[in-house]
Amino acid sequence: MNQPLFISWKRYQRRSDVLAEALGAEMVWRPHRATSKVLRPSDYLAHSREDLALIRSRRPSFVIAQTQPHLPGLAPYLAKVPYVIDAHNGQFQSWWRKVPGTERILRGAQLVLTHNREADAMAREAFPGLRTLVVHDPLREMAPAAPRDWVFVVATAAPDEPMDVLVDVIEAMPSVTFATTAPLHKLPEPLRERAARLPNLRTLGFLDLPDYEAALAGARAVVVLTDREGCQPSGACEALSAARPLVLSRTGTTEELFGSFATLVPNESAALAAGVREALADDRGRPARIAAARAQWSVRTAAELAELASFLPTGATR
Repeated sequence: MNQPLFISWKRYQRRSDVLAEALGAEMVWRPHRATSKVLRPSDYLAHSREDLALIRSRRPSFVIAQTQPHLPGLAPYLAKVPYVIDAHNGQFQSWWRKVPGTERILRGAQLVLTHNREADAMAREAFPGLRTLVVHDPLREMAPAAPRDWVFVVATAAPDEPMDVLVDVIEAMPSVTFATTAPLHKLPEPLRERAARLPNLRTLGFLDLPDYEAALAGARAVVVLTDREGCQPSGACEALSAARPLVLSRTGTTEELFGSFATLVPNESAALAAGVREALADDRGRPARIAAARAQWSVRTAAELAELASFLPTGATR
């Protein structure tokens, strides 16, 4: 059978990359060309045309389409190729769930993948009867890297990330160096100016995957913040893959998934600063807790991937 395709309208997303590898799929990245959201529909149209042409020429055994938006699922739907939707939480928590055509594409899929138990419940509430399967982010271990004297902040300056709290903490901890690839130019102007003045914050810009992994794997600790319930932060899985101490926002989902090894904190400046200090402190039991969490996570995702394979065309996966 022809190799499946995994289509993502992103520049890079680790879950998609690792999931495509696990399913033996060719990864197709389509980063947006338009910098303005006003012009984004032109990207959507171009991407859809390119996806449809690729599918018709390759005739893959199946397609996995990352959403939101739902539009990457349009090409396999029109080409009548079996497809699976890998639905990120915004597909069900934002206005994208109400866009015309969304429900038809989701219900036309062989299966809709959700990322955790809470996200699955959101999907079923938004679209009753939807065929879903929880598949947590598969892990791909990061190789040890040369130690870097920084706390690595995984962030994209997204609306669910309390960047004001982060900036407060970096200001309050001048003896600790922080580093991030976050696009800080997206921050509101007063916060952007404060971040730019921080002498202990290193902005790395977009890094190629090997450099990014080295920056994270060599960090003293990793910080990941979100205020969104049901969110399984990719950065938290990256910290687990690299076996690094993790400071993470406390939500019901993060407590369930990462509470056995991470330092969980409310999104408050004093609590986050205390959490960073705790992560930087010597803890002889931490490596064993991380190793146990990683082993448990890998066993679970292996079972989830095996169940996913049962929904796919016979012989389509490795």
